[in-house]
Amino acid sequence: MSFTRGVLKSAEQNAHVAAASLHPSLSLNFVCRLLTHMSTSLDQLLAELSDESHPCTVDLRRCGSAYFEFYTAARSNVHSRTSMKPFIDRAYQEMSRLPPSESLCWRRLYTDACLLCAISDVSDLVLQDDAAASEAVAVLDRAIIIAGAPGRLDSIHQLIKDIQEKHLTLKPLKASSGHKQPPTQMYHSSVFSLSIPSIHPPPNAFGRQWSQKPFVLRRHGYLQGWKALSLWASIDYLRSVAGPGRLVPVEVGKDYRTEEWTQRLMSWDYFLQSLDFPEHPAQAQNEVLYLAQHNLFMQFPALEGDIGIPEYVYACPDPPSCYPAYKPPGNTDGLIINAWLGPRGTISPAHTDPFFNCYAQVVGRKTVWLAPPDISDLMCPFDTLSDTADKSCNPAANITEPSMCNTSRVDVFPDSPEVEQASRDAFPDFWKEVPQKAMCMTLAPGDVLFFPPGWWHAMRSEETSFSVSMWF
Repeated sequence: MSFTRGVLKSAEQNAHVAAASLHPSLSLNFVCRLLTHMSTSLDQLLAELSDESHPCTVDLRRCGSAYFEFYTAARSNVHSRTSMKPFIDRAYQEMSRLPPSESLCWRRLYTDACLLCAISDVSDLVLQDDAAASEAVAVLDRAIIIAGAPGRLDSIHQLIKDIQEKHLTLKPLKASSGHKQPPTQMYHSSVFSLSIPSIHPPPNAFGRQWSQKPFVLRRHGYLQGWKALSLWASIDYLRSVAGPGRLVPVEVGKDYRTEEWTQRLMSWDYFLQSLDFPEHPAQAQNEVLYLAQHNLFMQFPALEGDIGIPEYVYACPDPPSCYPAYKPPGNTDGLIINAWLGPRGTISPAHTDPFFNCYAQVVGRKTVWLAPPDISDLMCPFDTLSDTADKSCNPAANITEPSMCNTSRVDVFPDSPEVEQASRDAFPDFWKEVPQKAMCMTLAPGDVLFFPPGWWHAMRSEETSFSVSMWF
């Protein structure tokens, strides 16, 4: 008996056997369609694994003996989440150890093992309960978030959609408890008085004149056509566009330089309820949760239809004089798009990035601090040898590339006058020299900020904030 039939038997047989115990919202036609879709997916996956010339298999074979063990397990009649877990764990270990350029085979193995694991969960789903559906969606989200789902992204999106369509429903939001307290006033240091230049009308071309220094386009006309400006301010919309059962990667902690900072995969619904929305005040939280530098559009592709890409990011600018080592992102598009969603008070400490940045503010206000590369000696970056207690989880340590220690120890957004004075005492050269060159501005929805690679920058959310960065 083939692996496919061993797991699913036939779509018709399973559907009729399960009919008496189905979830009330599941129709017999849907069960047949879902099982037939899974059967087709499994047949196609096994055919690809058997084809030594298929691109995915060529990559997988670089995993060595792990590939052959995985293929044997995939072909076996007895297959489950338990049988796939060793491959998921092994692939994760290898991905953690290797640089991204050398980990493609393990990302493929991780993805395929997750896909088979999810299909196993769903094959039990029609005979058991809804928990298997949630587990299946969760493991598919992990394939996207952790491995990038190379070669399988469309299949995973379709499988998630099929599972959600009839077996999972969005549950009503939990009502916020208590009365909403007025927010306390955040401290703003008066020492940074220079503002980022605003340009109007926007330049017709992003030539060398505009690629050397930062500028802001206020209420940029291009962004005014983004549906995201209105839609993303609604928790109901953000829940509906993802559907039920989704996971997202979230930073836990106000500042990634601190020892208590960590990262966690959590429910999209749970995360959204930690934020303030007009129709749903935030649930009380003991932790600061921040979805930062995540390609949310790869995970929830419907969000892509709510934005557009400004033509400036395709200008192929020359390396700026202040950062001659600039090279565009090495992916196919030469473009990296990330989402940033967090509550009031969320901070990204002062750091540098190696790319041009087109930063669009979509929801809420966010204060931006910028300083040129020539003050780098005054920024007091973290020392990889001594300045962080747990180098395995704190990105400020940057142990993978010690030559790019790009995060400052200075708090450019101090919480209070007392914290600012302590920082002045600890870093007197910074406070003496840098404020004369640094710039600060609060972005509003519809504003676009451009700045070159190598510029120091920090961000602080003044309220619930949703932003999109485009590195080019």
